[in-house]
Amino acid sequence: MQAGLKAKLDKTPGANAWNHLAPLLGQDLVRDQSRLFLDNDLRSGSLTNLWRKLQADPAIKEHYRERYGRMFDHFHDEPISDLPPESSAVFQEKFRQSDRDENYSRFDNGWEKVSNEMVILSADPVAAKIKTLRDKHHAHLEMRKLDEEPGAFDINTLGLTFNEVLAFGDRCQAIVAELGLLLTGTSWDPQQYASVHEAQGKAMWKTLAGV
Repeated sequence: MQAGLKAKLDKTPGANAWNHLAPLLGQDLVRDQSRLFLDNDLRSGSLTNLWRKLQADPAIKEHYRERYGRMFDHFHDEPISDLPPESSAVFQEKFRQSDRDENYSRFDNGWEKVSNEMVILSADPVAAKIKTLRDKHHAHLEMRKLDEEPGAFDINTLGLTFNEVLAFGDRCQAIVAELGLLLTGTSWDPQQYASVHEAQGKAMWKTLAGV
C-alpha cells in the first residue's frame, strides 16, 4: 500500500503535501484528545470535567448507583405462570433482589476502576505532553522569550510519539466506555469500533494507492 502511494506521488507536487499529512493528522488527533479527555475548563464536557462534577456531591454517585442497581426490576413485574400469586410474588422479589445485588456489585467495581484510572490520568506524562502541545501550539501559538531567537514553540521538544498518542486514546476511550455504562446502562466496545474504523481506513488507502 505504501509502495503504491509512493509510486503515484513520487516526483509530483503532491509528494510535499503527503509529507505534511501524517503530522497534521497527528496534531488534529492530539487536539481532539485534549478537548475530549483533558480540558478542565468549567464549561467543558470533557471526561476530566465530567468526573469532577460527579464528585461534587456523594448523592450524585448514589443516584446513578441506585438506578443501575434497579435497571432490571421491570423484568420481574409479571407474575410467574403456574404459581399461586403469593408464591409468585416471593420468587419475583427473590429474583429481583438477586439482580439488584449483582448490579450494585458491578457498579461498585466499575466505579472504583474508573476512579483509579482517573487518578492515573491526572498524573499521566503523555497527558501532560498532549495538554502542553494543545496550549502552546494550537490554542495560543506560544512564542519564545524576548531574549531568544524568534520562533514558535518547538513541539519536537515534547518527545511525543504517534504510539503514545494512539495508546493514550485507547486508554481514555476505555474509561469513557466504563463510565458510560455506569451512568446510562449502555455498553459499547471501543475495540470493536476501532476495528471497524481500521478496516474502513485500510480500504480507503488501498483504493487511493490502486492496490
